[in-house]
Amino acid sequence: MRPGDMDFVIIRENTEGEYTDIGGTIFAGTEREVVVQQSIHTKFGSERILRFAMDVALKTESKILTVATKSNGLAVSMPWWDNCATQLANQDYPALVIDKMHIDALAARFVSDPQSLNVVVATNLFGDILSDLGPACSGTLGLAPSGNINPTGEFPSLFEPVHGSAPDIAGMGIANPIGAIWSIAMLLQHSKQITHEVAETAHTIILSAIEVVLRKGPKTRDLGGRALTLEMGKAIEREVANFNI
Repeated sequence: MRPGDMDFVIIRENTEGEYTDIGGTIFAGTEREVVVQQSIHTKFGSERILRFAMDVALKTESKILTVATKSNGLAVSMPWWDNCATQLANQDYPALVIDKMHIDALAARFVSDPQSLNVVVATNLFGDILSDLGPACSGTLGLAPSGNINPTGEFPSLFEPVHGSAPDIAGMGIANPIGAIWSIAMLLQHSKQITHEVAETAHTIILSAIEVVLRKGPKTRDLGGRALTLEMGKAIEREVANFNI
């Protein structure tokens, strides 16, 4: 695989789904102990994330949206989710190709054929897993950015590396800074405080600087090098400063 062959976006529902506090345990500590936790999928939340993903896919060259599902196992929620995707696509996105895949087969595809992916949309649990698996296919979680987007702009959005804060290596100076730097580039693209042209220029400059450093600059341990976080960050900063607009 060559640089540029793998280029996909994972869009994860992040407000409902499998991550709820609805449930509980009864007969705890006995042989009759039972634990229940419910998934919640609303029409509002599901259509919101599906529409967002379809809008993103519509802007791509291939116009393919892969919908992660498990309708052969989760026999109530996932057929309903699939139907939401089908109805929305038929109604408003006839130009899109909708590719539904069971999550187990899709996970295998991430590993064996990641260059075939374009835009992937998933419920909270499946999206959580895929958003780590996807970047790992590049060899490290340290590269990938992420954004928790409020689509309407009514509330702030949050941008961070896919791997989060990585508390297990905090203060050691060995973290790869690219995920955080790329997240800043995404934030600039999303910002309403600067013009679209300025945002896109800044995004392009930052990504170009990252690409230069990945090709010839210092590399952190996760990339097979020995550079510290600050050293690699400074290298990217220099490339940004040297960029001729």
